[in-house]
Amino acid sequence: MLKVLIICKQAETAKKIVNHVLINLEMLQLTGIASSLEESKKLISKIKSDLIITTDSNIESFLSKNFYSYKPKLVIISKSRNSDIVSKNKLIVNYNLSFLEISKKIYIFINKEINQTRKEKITKMLQKFGFDFKLSGTNYLLDAIMITISHNESFGFERLIKDTYREVAKLNNTRDKVVKWAIARSINYMYAKHTKESYIYIEEFFNVEYPEKITAKTIINLVSSNLNLD
Repeated sequence: MLKVLIICKQAETAKKIVNHVLINLEMLQLTGIASSLEESKKLISKIKSDLIITTDSNIESFLSKNFYSYKPKLVIISKSRNSDIVSKNKLIVNYNLSFLEISKKIYIFINKEINQTRKEKITKMLQKFGFDFKLSGTNYLLDAIMITISHNESFGFERLIKDTYREVAKLNNTRDKVVKWAIARSINYMYAKHTKESYIYIEEFFNVEYPEKITAKTIINLVSSNLNLD
């Protein structure tokens, strides 16, 4: 889960952020709401949230002074800014925009962060299974899992491969058959090069026993269904 802390003087603004932004996003855990930076100290000391949304422009100096090694993503709704600033780890939104516009900008920023976190998690899982990202098939497999998650199970299990491979092919400007062949090759390579540790992990995750092998459909379905961001 992506852990989120809200620091906002106005309780009504904090409520709006929760009801209009966070409630529409999956994989989020609200760790707390503080009315001031000082009040947030205890919350931060207890739980290091991945993301802080605040209306206090002093948040960066506050964190630097009190939590030197703690570097969360930041969304700052600022009265002192006339234009928005977006970087990899920070979004500064103009306070004078309508709340609808502010909500959209925060939603896009957080959703992008969730997808990046999800992608990193899946990459680590595939590497732990023994997949090699030097192969195009492994990257196609990663795309297939990400696409399946983004479609929120709208692909039926029986058509999972056909529907997903079609989307992966579009994304990579290639053909369905190329995607299918490359993923199959990547799975075969994984089995040829697997270690004892990676195979134990595969058996535990997919509930299979040697000599049974996992298929692309099984990998895509189970990883996308059981992924969490803890």
